[in-house]
Amino acid sequence: MVNLDPGASRFPTVIAVDADKRGDAVELIFNTRIEGEWAALRITLTVPQWENLKFLVEGPAPAAARA
Repeated sequence: MVNLDPGASRFPTVIAVDADKRGDAVELIFNTRIEGEWAALRITLTVPQWENLKFLVEGPAPAAARA
């Protein structure tokens, strides 16, 4: 087991990102290596949180797509 130091200035470099839908939630999985060991940070988002994140990344739908 690898423990992350809460006093560290930033999360280690992310090697891979994955997502898994689980019922009414989406789990984001950030993979990295710490001290040579594989580590994964899992963050569970509700569907409304996931929709907000998609909006932040993609921006609003073009007007033609909304019509």
